[in-house]
Amino acid sequence: MLKKAYWAKDRNEQVTHKAISNSLDYAIFEINTERLVGFARVITDYSTIYYLCDVYIDEEFRGKGLGKKLVEWIVLYEAKLSGIKGLLETRDVMNLYEKYEFEECKVICMVCIDNV
Repeated sequence: MLKKAYWAKDRNEQVTHKAISNSLDYAIFEINTERLVGFARVITDYSTIYYLCDVYIDEEFRGKGLGKKLVEWIVLYEAKLSGIKGLLETRDVMNLYEKYEFEECKVICMVCIDNV
């Protein structure tokens, strides 16, 4: 499913599996078929910060509020993340994240793309 996402389409399967196994993972399944229709993961130190990433709802199931429920559960109800700062990087559906107090960051940010 993540291969369809612009931000994960070039990841190889090994990288995706390693990322998932080292994260808090959240999934939404269709009841009748047990088909995976939504996914998100969180990277955290459990005390000061978490990074919400790889939020994805299958195209067939979009527009039904599943993305909203997935983010809502993680941000508002996940006890492991209560009271700590959340970060995410996105170029779309910003209005979804704004509902949960995420706001555009106006600070300088540095990123190490490839640690050689």
